[in-house]
Amino acid sequence: MTNQEFHESVVTADKWSKVIALGVAIAAFLLARRTAGDVQFASIVAAAAAIGVRIYVPYHASTRVPEAERTAIHDHPLTGNYHHGAAGLALVALALAALAAFVFGHGFLAAVGVGVISGGVVYVVLASWLPAA
Repeated sequence: MTNQEFHESVVTADKWSKVIALGVAIAAFLLARRTAGDVQFASIVAAAAAIGVRIYVPYHASTRVPEAERTAIHDHPLTGNYHHGAAGLALVALALAALAAFVFGHGFLAAVGVGVISGGVVYVVLASWLPAA
């Protein structure tokens, strides 16, 4: 994100989202490793949660900018044309649902499947509910 195109608070949030996502990745990995006991699964949970936070934080900052000054995130040439807020929260939900399924005795693939389905449902619901930014 460049300073010329986006409000300064969105650029700052984009920079901070990297640090926040790293903290979320570490915390999610430690939590998932302790509860699930599987390093590979904990890595998947941590990656999904961190990527979700990385996507959501700039979206959240963008929604705080007055509409007259706002540049849509999906208008930037390096970002995709999808609902960033819904995608970020859906990835966090995916990580939580997968971890819960794994902890409650489902296997690796079943837990990942539950997470993907849950994340997809959350994305569809939130894409129509959250404001575009």
